Amino acid sequence: MAASRFNIISNSVGKNWKFFKESVRHFWQVGTLVHSSGWLINSLLANVDFENARVIVEFGPGSGCVTRELLRRMRPDARLYSFELNAVFYEEVSSIKDARLTAVHGNAMEAAQMLESGSVDCVVSGLPMGNFEKCAKLGVLGAVHAVLKPHGHFSQFQYSLLDYRLMRRHFDTVNLGYTPFNFPPAFVYRCVQG
Repeated sequence: MAASRFNIISNSVGKNWKFFKESVRHFWQVGTLVHSSGWLINSLLANVDFENARVIVEFGPGSGCVTRELLRRMRPDARLYSFELNAVFYEEVSSIKDARLTAVHGNAMEAAQMLESGSVDCVVSGLPMGNFEKCAKLGVLGAVHAVLKPHGHFSQFQYSLLDYRLMRRHFDTVNLGYTPFNFPPAFVYRCVQG
């Protein structure tokens, strides 16, 4: 029993250390040093209609904490496409054993070439948009618009309100959430395409 607990703790510490090292190495690409909290994950997924969603896209899954929760809540016949640019995190996400998951080693903008236009129910993003140049932000939002169905949902978290106006210009509806129980505390943009 004690050995089992030790293995669980050791495995958890190892994964957290791996995430931390990769975050320090590529901070501008990762945007944080710690995993998202359960509160942030719940806030990020609040507008996903899991009962009806058949195709979900995830941008920037990192080590997969949101990915695992998406898979836990999804329908058995739904599909999840997770786009991760970082090679270490891609390997971690692609190791998740679930036939509904397609891990893609590439950037978010590749979703527009890979997926049929207007075929996605929801896009969930953990990308550090606050670290991106304006042209990269516009590229990501362009990919979101290209793949989302009419009235599809886009959820993006950020540690500031830096892109609130940008979201308002690109989506018909933008609801703002706030999660104080995360490090650092985070805002969640919950957007709806018209």
